[in-house]
Amino acid sequence: MASTQAELAEALRRAESAADKRDAALQLLARTNSRALLDECLRALGSMPVLATLDESHRPALRRKCLRYFEEPRRDKAGLLREALTRLLVHIAHPDDGDIFQLGLETYHLQPVTDVAQNLRAVALAGLAPLDSPLALLYAVRFLGEEHTSVFNCEPAMTALDLLAATEQHLPIYPFLLRAGEAMAQTGRGELVGKALESLGADFPAPLYAGLMAQYSEIDQATASMGIINCVVEGRGAALYDQLEMLILQTQHVDLRRYGLVMMAAARDDDLSERLLRMARVARLDDVPLFIEALEICQHDDRDELVDLLRRRL
Repeated sequence: MASTQAELAEALRRAESAADKRDAALQLLARTNSRALLDECLRALGSMPVLATLDESHRPALRRKCLRYFEEPRRDKAGLLREALTRLLVHIAHPDDGDIFQLGLETYHLQPVTDVAQNLRAVALAGLAPLDSPLALLYAVRFLGEEHTSVFNCEPAMTALDLLAATEQHLPIYPFLLRAGEAMAQTGRGELVGKALESLGADFPAPLYAGLMAQYSEIDQATASMGIINCVVEGRGAALYDQLEMLILQTQHVDLRRYGLVMMAAARDDDLSERLLRMARVARLDDVPLFIEALEICQHDDRDELVDLLRRRL
């Protein structure tokens, strides 16, 4: 006799091995329409080490369930079930699941005007990338400047940026920063902008990057400016050190100034170390603790003497 949903749910809860949990979850997933039970199945399947046991033999059941919700989106208005199912298929990574990934890329749910399917599009983009790189890159360009970018995790634009950066596709990132990045940074999505500024890398032309530094220093958004600091310091962009110094000293964000000074100290770059010591000697009283913190990790020969001098100012 076939087990009831209640019996399958109980079997899932009692299962001890990853394989038993997987099998019970897949059986229940195929049988139930209960949102609570579906969520329980998907939590089990997405957990480690259960996830590690999924292979191509489990793909048909996941595909059937996922396609059903794409065919009947009213049963999954926020896209959360499709997101979880698509994530499992991305893990299995079968080349014939590109159709599902493309369905995910085209899914939006406005409730009432705010889109809530951003994570589904991000997962689908990650799944499509190894199957059809040119198409995935086109979607990445679309998502990078998209209005419906999450204010919580910047998806799917963050995944799009990761894909573009990993494939050294810097051309779409630069116009994004010129035209759309400022608005993103000022509406709670500074993390995305900071990562975009960092992703341009040491080979990006210094005069063009100087223009971006001036643009984003003007708005003084902390997470965006962190990307500038990372890019210039880690890329040893000596031509931009004057602007870097100005950005760090002029920001209204104390934590950003601390971050910039520590990055300068930790870089083990002679020019940056010399600049840090010069800045410390004329530091405002309020900034003295920040300079002491940075100098303590600096390797310059004059560090200890200057730290003692600064401590006497407190």
